[in-house]
Amino acid sequence: MKKIAVLLFFLLLSTTAFAAYQVGDVVSNFGWTDNTGTSHTIYDLIDAEKAIVFFWGGTG
Repeated sequence: MKKIAVLLFFLLLSTTAFAAYQVGDVVSNFGWTDNTGTSHTIYDLIDAEKAIVFFWGGTG
């Protein structure tokens, strides 16, 4: 079990090394349309002081 935990730790550590953005970087302003047809952009949500949580999971 300890070997698996160490392996998962290093796997997680290695994925952060290849992240496209670092903490504090300014990201590109991209937009999307939600399922109700409303358009959103990151900068608009930040200006409105909204919390932004991205989830690219899905249900299969």
